[in-house]
Amino acid sequence: ATGMITYKNPETGQIVKAQFTNSWMFDKQGLRLFMDGMGPGYAFEVNTLIAPLTIFIGDVAAQAVADQEAALEKAMASRGLLTVHHNEADLYGYTDENEDAREAFLAGRDGHLPFSYGLEIAKLVMAAYMSAEMKKTIDLTDPKAQKALEKYIPLIQQGRGREVLRVGK
Repeated sequence: ATGMITYKNPETGQIVKAQFTNSWMFDKQGLRLFMDGMGPGYAFEVNTLIAPLTIFIGDVAAQAVADQEAALEKAMASRGLLTVHHNEADLYGYTDENEDAREAFLAGRDGHLPFSYGLEIAKLVMAAYMSAEMKKTIDLTDPKAQKALEKYIPLIQQGRGREVLRVGK
């Protein structure tokens, strides 16, 4: 699912758009985070599957390891291309998460994100799937849309991905 989310900054009234892509299918090695941004006079792009170092693990090498799956946890299968990052903790945001938790604990606040935080992320992703299936924009400020999302299960999650992906039998 690809989504375009429009936010309104409650303090300034500025309208901001964000686009994301998510998939139930895992079709490449590693955890992929891709983001890009553009603005007046700047642009950036990050793709975590593009690294200064990649390693190919062949059949013989993979079979030589007793627990292939544990040894090559980020590979798509027990062998293949493995992307290597020199500082994975920063790349995936773990350092920032730890710093945020530390600051909260030092201030006497709960450092854990509430369940509602994860729920909002799941809701955005489900809205993207719903939008793709219905071929229309989902207005998350609409109470009817919120209600529909509560019971919504994407076709691909129902095992009916063929209908969404338009793949023949």
